Amino acid sequence: MGKSIILVALAILVAAGAAAQTISFGLGDTSLEASLNDIGAGAKVDMGGFTAEISLQWGVPAIQVTTAISQGLQPAEAYLAAALARLSGKPMATVVSLYRQNKAKGWGFVAKELGIKPGSKDFKALKDKSSASATKAKKKK
Repeated sequence: MGKSIILVALAILVAAGAAAQTISFGLGDTSLEASLNDIGAGAKVDMGGFTAEISLQWGVPAIQVTTAISQGLQPAEAYLAAALARLSGKPMATVVSLYRQNKAKGWGFVAKELGIKPGSKDFKALKDKSSASATKAKKKK
C-alpha cells in the first residue's frame, strides 16, 4: 500500500513537471511567450476545444492544426503557426515547413521571414489575440 502511494505521488510530480515546461519561441517578447505557453498548457486540458478555437480565431482548418501537432509541434507552436499563416497570408503547411527548415533559428526568425516583425501591426495583433486566448486557457485549468 505504501509503495502504491509513493508511485502515485511520483506520477503526479512528473505530470506536474511536464505541464509546467515552457517553450522558448525566440520571439523577443516575454509577455507573448508567456501567453503562448499558457495556451499550450490549456490545450492539454481540452485539445478539442483548443483545435476549434485556433480554427475559428485564425481561419485555419482544424485538420491542419491536428496534423501539425501529430507531426511533432507542441500545441503552442501549432497556435503560433496558425497565427503566422493567417497574418502572412501563407498556408499553414508553408509556415510549418519554414519552421522545420529553420528550427535552430526559432519562431522569431520564421515570423520575420514572413514579414511579421516586432512592433508591426501584425505582431501587435498576434500579441493581443494570444493574450485573449491565454486568458481563456487559464480559466480551463
